[in-house]
Amino acid sequence: MKAAVMYDVGDLRLDDLPEPEPGHREVLIRVRASGLCGTDVHMYEGKNKEGTFPFIPGHEWAGEVMKLGPQVTSVQVGDRVMGDSFIPCGVCDVCKESINSAYCPNHQAYGFSPEYSGGMCEYLKSPEKRLFKLADNMSFEEGALVENVSVPYTGIWRIAGGVAPHDRVAIFGAGPIGLMAMLIAKAAHAQTIVVETLEFRRKMVEEMGAEAVIDPTKEDPVERIRHYTGGKGATLIVECSGSDQAIAATMDASALEGRILLVGHSIGRKVAIEIGKMIWKGTKIVATCAAPGYFPKVIDYMARKPFDFTRAITHRFPLTSIMEAINVGLQYKKSMKIMILP
Repeated sequence: MKAAVMYDVGDLRLDDLPEPEPGHREVLIRVRASGLCGTDVHMYEGKNKEGTFPFIPGHEWAGEVMKLGPQVTSVQVGDRVMGDSFIPCGVCDVCKESINSAYCPNHQAYGFSPEYSGGMCEYLKSPEKRLFKLADNMSFEEGALVENVSVPYTGIWRIAGGVAPHDRVAIFGAGPIGLMAMLIAKAAHAQTIVVETLEFRRKMVEEMGAEAVIDPTKEDPVERIRHYTGGKGATLIVECSGSDQAIAATMDASALEGRILLVGHSIGRKVAIEIGKMIWKGTKIVATCAAPGYFPKVIDYMARKPFDFTRAITHRFPLTSIMEAINVGLQYKKSMKIMILP
């Protein structure tokens, strides 16, 4: 089978590998769609240390069950599925206390290591316990977007207390996660304000229904958010950019008793923020990094078709053009979600 293998920073090759054979409680899946995440591009660039070389990347995928290993009971041949990226060990203190599976120190990270392949390949084997069936009316591309949608959906509904029509929502960063956060807020009929530096993405979120779009390189985002909210500030802020400036601005843009949800990665950096305002505003700051127990909820949400989520896909490539896809990802100023179709 064909598979994209990342051997090192800047070294991604399309290899011919043996088709995997499912073992005990494992299934063989034919990958139909696999999203190229910014994390994958950053691992290729060497901007993060999330991957252990060599490995097959791709943690956002959907496919069709082709073969069952011994004692598989939850899926059948022909089922259309997607998979969780983080599988906890189940025996450490974190797991026993039912804490987020992504925090398990012994978790299996699929798409990030040699032992646990991602979806940038024609076939992959997977434990059945990490699989979730797609709704009948969902396409494989929508299935590959479930992980993208799950991050802001879980953060907003599980961590930040939800979103309602009376909320004034400000979203910093309009990449795929920020776009999905905006759509989730729109589905609740909340006011939606998006802050984004890139013109391509500003136009895209505006076309998909953002009520106000701010270019922070030309306008003060805090002043503009206060303008659009009648001077009150945002009751819910979803920070998806990971930018120091954006994170620091969230406190000033927050309304009294507002909520700030941190989603964008900013590991290894310290951000100056006036924390005293949190006390005198009654602000709540929360953060999210995974979607434990929320994939079925997200699939149900997407199956209701509140929006055409595939509009987030700006580029599609066959697996044989994986390097062309990576190069488009490196030029992120003119792309949103890139989809690989093996």
